[in-house]
Amino acid sequence: MIDRFSQLDPDASADEITKEYIEVTVAEALEDLRTPGAGDFFGRIEQAGAHERWYIGRRHIENDRHDPVVIDWRAPIAAPFYRATHADPFGLAHRRRFTMADGEFTAYLDEQLDDPDHETSGSGIPDPVLAEIGAARTGAMREIVATIQAEQDVVIRAPLEQCLVVQGGPGTGKTAVGLHRAAYLLFEHRRRLVRDGVLVVGPNKVFLDYIANVLPSLGERSVQQRTALELCVPKVAITGEDDRDTRRRKGTAEMLDQLEQAATEHITIPADDLRIPLGARTITITTDELAAWITQALHANAPVNKRRDSMKGIVQRDMMRRFDRDDVWEKAPGLRAAITSAWPTQLPIKLVDRLLPGPSGKRRQWTVADQFLVDEAHSLLNGTPFTLGHGVVDEAQDHSAVALRCIGRRSPANSLTILGDLAQSTTPAGQRDWTEALGHLRASASEIAHLTIGYRVPAPILDVANRLLPHTQVATAASRSVRAEGDPPAIRSVSSDALADAVADEVRVVRHRHRNTGVVAPVELHGAITAALAAIGFNACDRVHDLSANDVPIFHPEAVKGLEFDGVIVVNPHQIFDGSALGARLLYVAMTRAVQVLHIVTDAPLPAAITRV
Repeated sequence: MIDRFSQLDPDASADEITKEYIEVTVAEALEDLRTPGAGDFFGRIEQAGAHERWYIGRRHIENDRHDPVVIDWRAPIAAPFYRATHADPFGLAHRRRFTMADGEFTAYLDEQLDDPDHETSGSGIPDPVLAEIGAARTGAMREIVATIQAEQDVVIRAPLEQCLVVQGGPGTGKTAVGLHRAAYLLFEHRRRLVRDGVLVVGPNKVFLDYIANVLPSLGERSVQQRTALELCVPKVAITGEDDRDTRRRKGTAEMLDQLEQAATEHITIPADDLRIPLGARTITITTDELAAWITQALHANAPVNKRRDSMKGIVQRDMMRRFDRDDVWEKAPGLRAAITSAWPTQLPIKLVDRLLPGPSGKRRQWTVADQFLVDEAHSLLNGTPFTLGHGVVDEAQDHSAVALRCIGRRSPANSLTILGDLAQSTTPAGQRDWTEALGHLRASASEIAHLTIGYRVPAPILDVANRLLPHTQVATAASRSVRAEGDPPAIRSVSSDALADAVADEVRVVRHRHRNTGVVAPVELHGAITAALAAIGFNACDRVHDLSANDVPIFHPEAVKGLEFDGVIVVNPHQIFDGSALGARLLYVAMTRAVQVLHIVTDAPLPAAITRV
């Protein structure tokens, strides 16, 4: 295919536009086909009775006769590869899974799906899949096309025309599923989504760096990846920081109601009738007539400032009806001035500035929560600045009602994939119930899907972390891990004076086997831990991408959400879980970042919630 594309001659095109189109299309196709692993296949399926055999891979590969040699994993015919079981073989007689390393086949596993006595692993997950799931991490998320499981595949291939909420515990593959769903939807609806755009919304820059390579590795390079804050228009200079109570208040649905009211409360009705000179005569516009015009415009389904613009048409139609003249608007500046005075144009930043307490104007210190309010005010007044065909929103449980409204407005068709775990909701105005969250998104057609099988966190660690769920004050089902092997959390108790040095020493021990090791600690301990790490030759950093040999990522529990490490050191769980529901969620997040081992270093007894028998 590479040779065939390379031999195409754009100069043979009928015109310059066609030539340019062919050049761009060919260049994109060659770039995609030359991506490492593009020609690989990882599966083979044989249909029962039909004697048809298909190879499943990362790209559609065809021969010179245009017959498929490898089927793109997103094609409908590939779905049984992911969903077939002995109980429901989806029409397959046989499935083969290939394992590759550095472009070479190292193993394969055959599953005879029409034979009920044929065995797989005890967990129901084939050993090659478990081996891939448990492989060492590199600091960047990988695509999972070879290991997608049945419940994940159902979510990935769900219809485009809906707002789909995906609730899943740690390690159930929510992020990977969301990214692969974006790739699948682009495959199924390419013309529409390339035109309208696909957007991935992540919680922070570290997370976006972590997932940056997944979609390009699947051949999709046109998807934008942004934080929710980056969507906001117009921008304000963020120089302040709200306390938790203020962040909660500014992010509530009640604040949305206040904004909507403030967007029109500046509109007034003139107190006196208007006498408008019009040539040789004077016409009278009563306050009741003015009120009727304004009321009619206000009931329009458009942004507030655009409703004001519709006043011109309303007035012209009424003047034509009453006076049989179509030039009243143009020849009556007093009328235009009166309407402008009654309904002045609002600016979003000034609207929010008037609504919020505290110093105003140039003295105001704008915060992150304020920026979302400004975006909502802008949408109410002037309309949404840009829209898209589909949006994938990760860690959605941490978005406030105002932030969700900001995101929801970007998809007029409500085509969204919302990924999250209510048990990991740790922000002041975060979500506790998905039905309420769907209301903030104004989703008309919606569905809530649940991922319950964990693939990342070994069962001995996940089982301990799940003990925190009853303390989180949210209703979620505990996920179960398919990785039965592994060690329970290792505990190291030290004095307060020795805590930082003990953490550094534990990093040294864990990194001996697991290079990709991270520290999760209360922020007030970061300084001492950073110094202790430096004393033994390590450099503390706040990223997971492009790490040097001596870099050790260190995060506070809220910032580590969505990330994963082979080895995790959690420091002072009693400081993280202070007995509150928020503390339980933060510790739950911290403990479930581990792919291989979890070590706990503490200067006090562990919280009773995780030590119970």
